[in-house]
Amino acid sequence: MSEIRINTISIENYRSFKERQVFKFPDKDYLKPISIIGYNNSGKTNLMNSILYGIGNKYTTKDTFTINDFYNRDINNVPEIIALTESTREQKYDGKLADLSGYSKLKIQTDGREIEGAKFEHLKPNYSDTNWEAFGANKYFNIFYINFHNIKEEISTKKTSWGNLTSFLAKHIKKLVEGDSEMSEKKDVFNLDTKRATETVLENSDLKEFISKIKLNYTNNLRNNNCHVEFGLPNYEDIFLQMVFKIGLNGDNEKQIPLNQFGDGYISMFVMAVIQAIAESNTEDKCLFLFEEPESFLHENHQDYFYKMVLCPLALKGHQVIYTTHSDKMIDIFDTKSIIRLEFDETEKRTVNKYNKLDDFVPDVEPIISLENYNSYIKSVEPNLNKILFSRKVILVEGPNDLLAYNFAIEKMVKSIIDDVNYSKSYLNFRNISIVPHHGKATALLLIDLCKHFGLEYFVINDLDFTENFITQLSNFETIEELKESDLYLNDNGETRSSNKRGMITTNWNLIKNAHLDNLHFNIPKLEIVLGYGNDDKSSIGIWTQLNTIDDFGGDFFPAKLSTFLELDTIEEISNE
Repeated sequence: MSEIRINTISIENYRSFKERQVFKFPDKDYLKPISIIGYNNSGKTNLMNSILYGIGNKYTTKDTFTINDFYNRDINNVPEIIALTESTREQKYDGKLADLSGYSKLKIQTDGREIEGAKFEHLKPNYSDTNWEAFGANKYFNIFYINFHNIKEEISTKKTSWGNLTSFLAKHIKKLVEGDSEMSEKKDVFNLDTKRATETVLENSDLKEFISKIKLNYTNNLRNNNCHVEFGLPNYEDIFLQMVFKIGLNGDNEKQIPLNQFGDGYISMFVMAVIQAIAESNTEDKCLFLFEEPESFLHENHQDYFYKMVLCPLALKGHQVIYTTHSDKMIDIFDTKSIIRLEFDETEKRTVNKYNKLDDFVPDVEPIISLENYNSYIKSVEPNLNKILFSRKVILVEGPNDLLAYNFAIEKMVKSIIDDVNYSKSYLNFRNISIVPHHGKATALLLIDLCKHFGLEYFVINDLDFTENFITQLSNFETIEELKESDLYLNDNGETRSSNKRGMITTNWNLIKNAHLDNLHFNIPKLEIVLGYGNDDKSSIGIWTQLNTIDDFGGDFFPAKLSTFLELDTIEEISNE
């Protein structure tokens, strides 16, 4: 049984990376796929390339790197990549052992002006002795890299002009052919049968006569060198790389179409089937799967299917799965160990490791239900929750009507600053800010903790559900015991409020303490009243109609701290220039 895993990788001065950034991957007991996420140009591909270099999947020579690979294109910023992997020890064809366990360290030599050399130094896990068994060991392990951007190239099985195989499919087919002892035993018989079949077809044909003329002319051109010219199939080892997959749709075997003639989405689903077949045939080996944006060309329903039916089952079988993605359908926000989040620091102009923790997410508040059940619940009522991980900032609102109202208000306020309809409609996307309903104060507490865990900036909007404004008074209580002993649990008549009302006060206090008032706004007593909507029917159409009658959204609905959070003041600066 062969096994290969990457444990950690550190990157410094490589492309968008400046100071050393270290990434850790969960151990083999964590049976979930690992996603690398981040906004465009955050450095996801650079991280994936570093992994490929570190495990030897990309061959490294002096010509591998150019000045474009040096941070800020400065020859003094010499890239350094260090990967720590673990593997079994496998026997090579010559009887020697292959072992990728230990460190591989990129060493680039320069003369201050040009690159003079580049290679990887392999060290044993103690980081001292050279690991000679790591050189050339890569091909003895099951490593599959698929770039879904170039999906048609990934199903090509033909060699390059240099005789190399580039696609994962070609490499796997070649490995199967070379490693199958039964096929090898049939090689001579196969070669003889195909030669005879070819000669039978060519006999007394115009093609055979044409070949004979080529031979005669070639012999004369070589000064009567009696050369042999044969027109036939490729060498045995290459025959299977010349074959192509053909598809007969809807069971029609008479009209088969070569796979590369289909659209990219159809090919993606075929590649999906190939990946599944590889995993099913490697029941003992533990593979390393590296995918570049597998959601490319897939409808979002198929993205969800690919995540649940391909990526998750691969990891569940013990294979290590690492992939980059822009799709919120292909992550699980509460499986926090499975997420690596990159961010490009616009001030420092560099990629930073924004999130990569291997400890479990433990909220500060006591969840009303187990986290596992909450995960299922929140996905059922809010399928867009995962999008917050792809955002720079998050606004958590109470429900769909709040989402409607604040989207409308933000668009109108932006348009009042810059009279551009398209810009106002796309402002939140431009700023990479998302608005997500949290569906209740109790669940808001968990999502606040989750935002804190990921280091996301957040702003929370709720109904107070009381006519009197006691927010300042509520925020002054340091402990829940102080609150319960206070007069706040009494109504205007001095009577003790109902247990339901006391629970609502306690929840509001928890929100204030957990989110802090600077990140929190209460509509008093609720959204509909603040907007002047007289009915209590929760009608989205009615609220939409009311919104269109409002000329100016006041501080009771849209406080100054929300404007600051949304960076509306920077729009004013832009408009004044």
